[in-house]
Amino acid sequence: MLYGIIADIHGNLEALDVVLRELRPADRLICAGDIVGYGPNPNECLQLIRGRNVQAIAGNHDKAAVGLMDTSRFNDSARRAIEWTGDQLTQANRKYLTDLPLLLESPDFQVVHGSLRSPLDEYIFGLQAASPTFEIMSKDLLFVGHTHVPLRLKEKGKEIINPGAVGQPRDGDPRASFGLYDSGKRSFIFRRVEYNVAAVQEKMRIAGLPASLIERLRAGV
Repeated sequence: MLYGIIADIHGNLEALDVVLRELRPADRLICAGDIVGYGPNPNECLQLIRGRNVQAIAGNHDKAAVGLMDTSRFNDSARRAIEWTGDQLTQANRKYLTDLPLLLESPDFQVVHGSLRSPLDEYIFGLQAASPTFEIMSKDLLFVGHTHVPLRLKEKGKEIINPGAVGQPRDGDPRASFGLYDSGKRSFIFRRVEYNVAAVQEKMRIAGLPASLIERLRAGV
């Protein structure tokens, strides 16, 4: 089976549109959290995810947008954006985010936003941070998000993969990041695709979202 693996959309409709077009050959779509937050189109992104029957788990911004996560550790720009996002959400989308699980278990892999030890908080940037999660993985493969940086780690026959961010990459490459996993071949391919960054930035300016969030999209940081 061919899976499209995405994460960290963050209300970026232009990026999500392009990525979903690229993932048309996939049999199933998986999202490792943070559909909303930062970007100007939370409802539209949620409608696309729901309409395409994407199997999604919750990220920290998803839960924060509906008041289910403390934002005291968010920086000021992230906090302002999540408060704005919460005010925009329709009732149906609010319920959808409220009900999102923290973990997805499939026959082939697991999916969590941060880590298995701390699904909404912990960042996995390297092997040291990944070690506790490797120890408690019930499958040989785990997909994560949260860092916005593509990553592939292996330890003792197990593997952790981060497909990178659809809507707010932070690895110096502004193109939307995602991946394709072939469960038959047990192979994963990272993909990047350009989208209309300027259009998203203009929407963010009109919405009054923080300037720092607007400018970082162009640099991919």
